[in-house]
Amino acid sequence: MISLKDININSPYPILSRMEFLEKIYKRREELKDSLEISDDELSVWTKTPSSKTLSKGCQACKAGKWLCLYMGKKCNIDCVYCAQGTKQEKMMDPERPDLINDTYHIEDAKNMFNDPEAIWSAKNTGGIGYSGGEPFIYLDKVFNLAHFISTYHNHIYQWIYTNGLLVTEDKLKMLYDVGIREIRFHIGGSNFNPKVLDNLKIATGIMDYVNVETPGCRKLKEFLIDKEWIYRLEEMGVYQMNFGEMSTVGVNEMQKFLQGHKRVIEYFQRNQVYVYDSFLGRSVLDRNLSQFYISPMISRESTYDIMKYVIDNKIDILINDCSQDAKHVQRTQRNLSEQNIKIASENIDKGDEYITKLQKDNNELKQKMVEEHKKPDMRGYDMKSIIKSVTRQVDNKYQLNLEELQKEIGKSAQIEW
Repeated sequence: MISLKDININSPYPILSRMEFLEKIYKRREELKDSLEISDDELSVWTKTPSSKTLSKGCQACKAGKWLCLYMGKKCNIDCVYCAQGTKQEKMMDPERPDLINDTYHIEDAKNMFNDPEAIWSAKNTGGIGYSGGEPFIYLDKVFNLAHFISTYHNHIYQWIYTNGLLVTEDKLKMLYDVGIREIRFHIGGSNFNPKVLDNLKIATGIMDYVNVETPGCRKLKEFLIDKEWIYRLEEMGVYQMNFGEMSTVGVNEMQKFLQGHKRVIEYFQRNQVYVYDSFLGRSVLDRNLSQFYISPMISRESTYDIMKYVIDNKIDILINDCSQDAKHVQRTQRNLSEQNIKIASENIDKGDEYITKLQKDNNELKQKMVEEHKKPDMRGYDMKSIIKSVTRQVDNKYQLNLEELQKEIGKSAQIEW
């Protein structure tokens, strides 16, 4: 039985802090800035397109902190080496909960939550829902049930679904469209760009309003899109947008459940240079610790910028969204802010709009200060570069960093209780 103390990064390259890595990315961004949309205090970036496309409605809901990602179940028909949810074996061994969403809510409880005007995530506070997994096409009965309810009673909520694409059929797509799902996002890299997945993607463009690609940025993706010129074929098929997720572990303090899978992820990442991404947000309204740090391979976001540059230079009409750790930090920040403002309103409903507005204004200003600190870590009382250096050893010409030691040192220096 392994534990966090058994997981080491053993890299031939120095392990960098977030700001050390981002210096490299910001130089690349500066070269492309006239062809980029940059927002959210410069933490969100996507390409301008020849036809002036806007970011998908689902991504807009995420960036506004008004979305829910609903996990239908753990099972998946593939086993991605970089999956942050553990190995296929670990997920299959974990008890299945047939009627649960996010391992927490029964479907009927979820419906009641949307109908309850006092709930944090009532329908009035929700702008978008993404159905994920595992592979959600294994759990279509759950998806159909909930999506039909949402489209019938709360049709202002935008709905989309993720898939690796292998189980997609024309009939299933039509059924999903009939219950109100308007967008599908294909993880084309998960199947190693299987021709069947690409055929199913083409079928989807004739049914769904939006067909997007959402897949981790990596060297293989760059080879597929640019070297093999599939970017042009996807444009011809009608792909609207591509979200290139930055490869990452889950928050290190949340690795305990599927440690074997996360050990595999770290071993996969450390073939390239990695860096530590810190995202410290404090606690949620439900008292969950939102302060996290992650391990990411530098090649992931670097590949995204290679593809963005190619798309810009060749005037390809597909919007490329840099779904980076920065962008995810925005999502977590905005979601936490939304929950806090909703709680302020519900707890002070008898004190008048002016009082509530003042409290929410103070809350928004606190969030802005946190964003400034995130962009300029010297405003904080710790230095991540020094923390990483203090727990990194050089062994056999490699840089070795133990995750449990790093977690303890970050907690001590940044005064965070994990």
